[in-house]
Amino acid sequence: MSCILVTLRLGLRDLLSHRRLVLVMVLSIAIATSMLAIVEAYRAGLSAEFNEPMPNLLLVHESQNAGEFYGSRISNQVGERLSEMGISMVIPEIHAVTGTAVENATLLRGIDLEQYRRLETFSMVSGRSLQPGDSPRLVMLGLRLAESRHLKVGEVISLRGRDFNIAGIFQNGTYMDNQAWISLADAQTLLGWGQDVSVFIIPDDGILHQGDSLPGGISVSRKGTSVRFMAAQYRLPLALLRDVALALGISAALTLTNILWRLAWARRREMAILRTTGFPAISLMGYLLAQAGGITLLGVSLGSLFALVFFLTVRLTVSGFTIVPRLEAPILLPSLGWIGIIMLAGSLLPAWWLSHLNLAQLLHSE
Repeated sequence: MSCILVTLRLGLRDLLSHRRLVLVMVLSIAIATSMLAIVEAYRAGLSAEFNEPMPNLLLVHESQNAGEFYGSRISNQVGERLSEMGISMVIPEIHAVTGTAVENATLLRGIDLEQYRRLETFSMVSGRSLQPGDSPRLVMLGLRLAESRHLKVGEVISLRGRDFNIAGIFQNGTYMDNQAWISLADAQTLLGWGQDVSVFIIPDDGILHQGDSLPGGISVSRKGTSVRFMAAQYRLPLALLRDVALALGISAALTLTNILWRLAWARRREMAILRTTGFPAISLMGYLLAQAGGITLLGVSLGSLFALVFFLTVRLTVSGFTIVPRLEAPILLPSLGWIGIIMLAGSLLPAWWLSHLNLAQLLHSE
């Protein structure tokens, strides 16, 4: 054990004599580590954001527009036709986006105050939920939207140029936390739609099926399908960034291996002398592991700081959705394993190579 401690101290002392080289390697590992942590955290946040379960419900909407977010507009007569077909539950809703730019876009949802609780589960963070008989111009805000706009219960939010009083703030744990919920009648008035709606939500009771079409350019899809489609659009660029981060990590590992091999080669004569005085071959591993561990730990610490600053200062908002990064154990453990591979790769290969060299050759004085 004392032999390994000696080589550990020798390895750390050598690092201090190559400060510029160490700084370059620390920055390389920090960039790869922070990039991987940021991408993985946002991938987890995206999965949670759009992780709406696939319920036993169908959406009736305008063809070519899923309607779960925006784009669909159909006549109220479609709802009457659905009721005539014997469908037991027909719930109308409006899904739209208000705002003049991406920065102030607001996801608007007009809900049937009599039936909306049958569709979604949520908890009230503050205030109260909307109820049948409420006066006009009341709104429920998702927690994420309220936080991004710095709004509280009792204050006012402007939707399409009209002020709505905030009755409550709710939390659902999905993309719905970015929405503003108002009554269906308020939404129709706000958009100037008359009696039109975006979608009708019906049970999957065998009368209509996913993929069916109705006259007038009306389609039927399963509730939650477009949610997963939108998530898939954002997962692809994040997956590409993850591959880039892994490539940077592999490059850092190879560079670290080469640098440690050169440092070990410069100390080959001292290592051979230690071997002849009784130091075991594993002591070479201690010497290189101290250097690899020191560089890697500094790089990881700096990379973690970079990632933390990014999370605190940058808010990723796309199409009215604010994606919150999630730092959880299942996300961090693979990153820690990847970091361990970098450290071991940088020390094991040079140690194995040096341990197989001839001692007499190492002791030769040039």
